[in-house]
Amino acid sequence: MKRLLATIMALALVFAMTACATKDSGSSKDLIGISVPQAPTGWVAAVQYYADKTAKELGMNYKLLASADPNEQASQIDDLINMKPKIIILFPHNDQVAVAAQKIMDAGITLINYDRTINPAKPDYYLAGDNYGIGVEGAKYIAEKLGNKGDVIINGIAAYGDAVNGARVKGFKETIAKVAPDIKIIGEYDSPNGAPESGLKTMTDALQANKKIDGVFSIDDELSVGLYQAIKEQNRTDIKVMTGGGGAQSYFKLMPTTDIWLASALYSPNMIIDCVKMADAILKGETPKAETIVPSKIVDKNNVKDYIDASSPY
Repeated sequence: MKRLLATIMALALVFAMTACATKDSGSSKDLIGISVPQAPTGWVAAVQYYADKTAKELGMNYKLLASADPNEQASQIDDLINMKPKIIILFPHNDQVAVAAQKIMDAGITLINYDRTINPAKPDYYLAGDNYGIGVEGAKYIAEKLGNKGDVIINGIAAYGDAVNGARVKGFKETIAKVAPDIKIIGEYDSPNGAPESGLKTMTDALQANKKIDGVFSIDDELSVGLYQAIKEQNRTDIKVMTGGGGAQSYFKLMPTTDIWLASALYSPNMIIDCVKMADAILKGETPKAETIVPSKIVDKNNVKDYIDASSPY
């Protein structure tokens, strides 16, 4: 009897261990692909940082690939598709990746699109900050600081595509025309990327072309760091206000040090955390909201102390 009982208990233990192993094995096969650009700026680097950190914390089986340009990203997407993941989180370079994005969905893989739309492809889920709202908030801020009159320039980054650059500039133009029609846009400038070095070069040219500038609408914080450097190097005292976008610590630190009203319309890279958590929820059988737009708000020297974070990678 004792032998029979021992045998039954041993078999039960083996069955239980086998069941657990099967469950774990099934879970480990649920691969998550994450496709992001390489990091020309701290914002993009922080997106990679938060995506990797969150996926590890959730114990995911994931593959994160970074690409230098849209063509490389499309090629990497093909590689990810061949790995047969359940979900791909895509932070696209721009709309040039739309065909590759459509391949993801055609393969039956759930697509979570982050930050930039991929027209004409329609992802299963989309999460981003309010790019148009960054333009709106920037226009309101500049109008307030200039008393609704003056000459301003726009500094954008066309390479970021219509979903980012286009929406922010459009938000600014449409809002400034409504709230402060006496403010004139005297120039529009484009930088190749958001690196401070790009901003320095672009603003140096803009300052030489315009003897008087009252305000600067910039779509990006790190770009604004370079714009500000050019202003200081040229000893220009006419500029009263400048915006940015994102939430860069390097830009935050400048705000209390100058008479120029520097402002950032928040668009935090840690929003990617919500995409990774969304993927985790989908794997668990949940159905997240199809579209999430995170609103922007203004940070300047009056409230910047609440946003200083020494541990931030951006």
